[in-house]
Amino acid sequence: MAGADAGVRLPPQQNQSSGDNPFAESGSKTDGRSGQPQPRCPQCGSDRLYKDGLRYLSDGSTVQRYLCRDCGYRFSWPTTQKQKTTKDKHLKREATINLRECSSRALALLEQSVEGAMSNIEQKSGSGPAGATHPRQTSQADVKGKIVEFLWNAEKHGLAYETIRGYRSCLKALLDRGANLLDPENVKEVLAKEKRWSPNRRRNVINAYTKFLKFLGLSWNKPKCHVPRKLPSFIPLENEIDALIAGSNKRLACFLQILKETAMRAGEAFRLKWTNLDFERNLIILNEPEKGKQP
Repeated sequence: MAGADAGVRLPPQQNQSSGDNPFAESGSKTDGRSGQPQPRCPQCGSDRLYKDGLRYLSDGSTVQRYLCRDCGYRFSWPTTQKQKTTKDKHLKREATINLRECSSRALALLEQSVEGAMSNIEQKSGSGPAGATHPRQTSQADVKGKIVEFLWNAEKHGLAYETIRGYRSCLKALLDRGANLLDPENVKEVLAKEKRWSPNRRRNVINAYTKFLKFLGLSWNKPKCHVPRKLPSFIPLENEIDALIAGSNKRLACFLQILKETAMRAGEAFRLKWTNLDFERNLIILNEPEKGKQP
């Protein structure tokens, strides 16, 4: 019995005077700087803990969460911050109400100042009433509506999807740079200031805007755009092409081999069907060429 009694041990660093409650302040260790009781694990009573985040309560206060390094139990410990009392909540509510009143008054004063400034501008410029719509906003809304009509008209005339997408991209690029599409002179100014576009991009934008003006029944003197003709700087050798095909997977290798042997475009090869293959005569029949070419 003595050996059995000697083998009974209390949890590590647990004080019997604290009873079953590990959070009791009497007899527990305290933090030397703050004087507050040091937290203990309610599972094993150990004070070897990790801080494991915060727990946010409904009243806005926080509670520290701890993780026991001995048993892995996770628990909360009240923070050393003073809990909010009923008086504090009442003061906070009054401060919130006062802040809302100040915000509403400031908003009213701001609206009055804006209305006064707008009335002064209208009196000086001799424009219409205060509720009149700004002409710049109206013109931009009209332009966007005209662009939608232009693209729908192009689709009704049977233009290709890529062509319509290119028109939309070019007109949107002009709008993003602040161009007024109803004023060709303003568009010329935007084109003259834009130096980052390549000659090909500049030519596409000019052609798209010309089509747009034609749809509106207008015309303009197109700015000159010279696109230099260049030879390709790199032409791979046939053995390099064969090495590329040999290093690709079966599907891509078949696709590249068709492009090499037939010289068809990638979109044409992509639209091929099994009915276009003649295995008896070793022929590939191209019935859906691109850019209006012959089959």
